[in-house]
Parts: sequence; structure tokens; C-alpha cells
Amino acid sequence: MRRRFLIALSIFVIVLGLSLFFDFYTLPKGKPLQPPSYQYPLGTYIDGSNMINVNAKAIVNTLLFGGLVGLGEVLLAITYGSIAGAYGGVVRSTMVRVIDALNSLPRLPLLLSVALFYGIPTGNSLKANFFLTILIVMLTGWNIYARQITEMVYASSIGKSTRRVVGKVDLGLILKNMKRQATNLLIPSSIDGISTYTGMGVIGGVGDPNYPTLTTLLNTASHLLYDWWMFLVPAVFRGIVLVILLVLGDEVRRL
Repeated sequence: MRRRFLIALSIFVIVLGLSLFFDFYTLPKGKPLQPPSYQYPLGTYIDGSNMINVNAKAIVNTLLFGGLVGLGEVLLAITYGSIAGAYGGVVRSTMVRVIDALNSLPRLPLLLSVALFYGIPTGNSLKANFFLTILIVMLTGWNIYARQITEMVYASSIGKSTRRVVGKVDLGLILKNMKRQATNLLIPSSIDGISTYTGMGVIGGVGDPNYPTLTTLLNTASHLLYDWWMFLVPAVFRGIVLVILLVLGDEVRRL
């Protein structure tokens, strides 16, 4: 394996491991909005919670959101794209037009509009169920990758052999191709999920208090500019997580 991939993977495992640990292991609380100190290295939250625990929980929820969205988008894109690309003809033309129609929709305004139906306005924010938001983000993002997979399968020998000899398809080759595409797309689609949720949070204040993410912390700290640890630390962690995912995504495609 490439050295860069192993380094990025090691850092990711360490960050995830520490986040999971401090998500379950609760450190002592203190007075609300205490700056970083020897007792509270990352300061305290608005309710006095140790910011180590708060950030750890936010990292876990951010990765959980991105991972579930990525998995769902990849499964839908691989399935849809493989069918459209393999059979070609009228089937492909019709299915591709559906994808193009979905890709033409303004995704973020659409997501915010849908969120208004199941979300609960709370002043400047919109309380929206975490897992329901995952579902709508996933259902509006898979089409981005389905178009690519359709063309790849259609142009490949797998697609050609399928169209010529229906019923005598080399399923082994198809499954191998699908596995490779799924591996390549999982991390980018996870990043897409995280970025989309960030957009929903920044523009529409969409979030779930029961599953705070790094974006939720940034939104909470938007009116607490003097309490720099409230927004600077989550912003740094968010940057670290995204950089690691981007590097892993690049390295996975090269393996």
C-alpha cells in the first residue's frame, strides 16, 4: 500500500478512536463558557459541558451522517447506473433522462424546502430529525454519481456484452466493476453528504440537537464571537476531518 494512504488512514483511525472514546466517557463539567485552561483544555460549552466531549460527539455524528449518506448514495447510484448502462437502448435513454432531470434541480433549495415539512422552527434554526435528513440528502445526491456509472458501464465491454447476449452476462465481471466503483465513490459521496448538511445548517439552520455535528457547533457559536474556542476548535476539527477524507479518497482511487 502507498505510504500516504497508510498515514492518512492511521490519522483517521486515531481521530475516530479518540472521538468514540470521549463520546462515551464524560469528563467533568464546569461553569458555562469557560476559556481553555489546564482543567478544561478546550474550554466549556454553553451548558458547562467539557468541550472535549462536545467536539468528540460532533465528530462522531458528522462522520455518521456522511458515512450513511455516502453508503446510500453509492448503493442507489451503482444499482441504477448499472441497469441503465448495461441494457442500453430505450431503457438507457429513459433512465438517463430521469437522471438529467434530477441533476437539473437546485439541490440545496429543494432540501431546505423539504426540511420545512418535517422540521420544527425554533427561531433562527430548524430542528430536523437527523436520520430523516440523511434520507433526503441521500435521495437527492445519488443521481450525481449514477450518470457517471451509466456511461462507464455503457462504454465498457461489460455493457456491450450484456446488450448483445441478454441472459449470458458475465456476472463476475459486473460485480467486480460495481465493487470497484463503489469503493472509489464511497468517500467522495460521504464528503458530499457532510458538505450538503453543512450548507443546510449554515443557510437554513437545519440541525438535530440530539445529534449535534461540527456544523451545529459553528452555528451555535455564531453569536459568541468573543468565546473563540466555541467556533475555532470545531472549525479546526472539521478541516482536519475533511482533509483526511479527501486524501483517503484520492489514495483509494490510486490503489
